[in-house]
Amino acid sequence: MIEKKNLYVANFNCTFSKDKNNEPLLSYFETIIFPAFTRGTVYKKPKSDNEFLFEEVELNFKNGVFVLMGLIVKKTHLEIKTRYDEQGVLTTTNDLVQSDPFSYFIINLQNHRMVLVQNQKGSPTVTDFDRTASHILSMYVREHNRNVSQNENRLPKPNLNVVTVPHSGKIEEELKNISKIESAVLRFYPLNGDISANELFNELREMLDKLDSKTGSTQFNNPQNHKEVTDILKDTKGTVRPTLRVVYDNGSRRTLRENDFSENTKIQLDESSSFHKNMSEISEKVVNHPHYNDTSVENASIYQRYLSKLEIFFSKRKQEEK
Repeated sequence: MIEKKNLYVANFNCTFSKDKNNEPLLSYFETIIFPAFTRGTVYKKPKSDNEFLFEEVELNFKNGVFVLMGLIVKKTHLEIKTRYDEQGVLTTTNDLVQSDPFSYFIINLQNHRMVLVQNQKGSPTVTDFDRTASHILSMYVREHNRNVSQNENRLPKPNLNVVTVPHSGKIEEELKNISKIESAVLRFYPLNGDISANELFNELREMLDKLDSKTGSTQFNNPQNHKEVTDILKDTKGTVRPTLRVVYDNGSRRTLRENDFSENTKIQLDESSSFHKNMSEISEKVVNHPHYNDTSVENASIYQRYLSKLEIFFSKRKQEEK
C-alpha cells in the first residue's frame, strides 16, 4: 500500500573531543560511529517504558556520496482501556498490545545532513533519534575505555547534536501572531565543518574556543525587534539550538524550540516494498533538497580527506557480506 510519510531534514553535528581539539565525525567513523550504530544497544527513555534501537544500519552510496542509513525502532505498548464488544456495547478492558513503529534515516557523510522519514503515527522523531544516538555513542566509548589500560588507546568523548534545519516560511508562520518574546536563548556547540555566515554566531563560537568550553549559550531578554529575531533564526541552519519563550496575541504563552520551526515534506512510500527500495525512493526525493545538500567548503574538504578510507571500509564490508 502506498502512503504519504513525513520527511524531516536535520543537521547530524558530531565532533570528538581529543587533546582540546574537536575532531570531525569522519575521523572516528570506522572506530566509533559505525560499530556503535550496529551493535544493537537499546536506549530506554527516562520516565517511560519506550525503548529505542537502530536496525538495518549500513554504509551505502547514494546520489554520489557515502551515507549511513538504517531504521530507528521504538519498542512500545499500546494501552487499550475500552473497546466495543460483539454486541456493540462499549466495554472496559485492560489490554497491552506490543507495537514497534520505526523511522527511516539517511545521514549524508559529505555534509552530515540527515533525513528522517516516519513510517507511521507514533514513529520515532528527530528528537528521539538525537537522544538514542547520543546514548549509544556515549555507551560505546565508555565501555571501550573501561577495557583499555593505556591512555593512547582510549577513544575520545563524542559531542552530538541532531537539530532540525529551520524553514524560513515556518519561522515566519510561528512568529506572526506573537505579541511579545520574553526571551530568546541560542545554544552553541562545536561544529563539524560548517561555517556560519552570521557574525554573531562566529564571535560566540570563538569565545567557546578561547574558554576551552564545549557548549555555551546566550540569552536576549524581551527583544523588541521581532524581525531581527526571525532573521537570526533563519541563519541558524541547524547549527544552533534556539529556545523562545513567547506570548501570543490572545495572551497564551508557549516555549518554541527548533522542532517548531522545521518543515515536514510529504513522501510517498510503498509499505510492501523492501528496505532498500524505500531507501532509494527517499534518496531520490532529497537529491535536490537545498537543506539536505547544503555543503560548505570545509565540509567538502573533510569528506575528500577521508574518502579513500570510506571506500576501503565500504569494500571490506561488501566482502564480509558475501
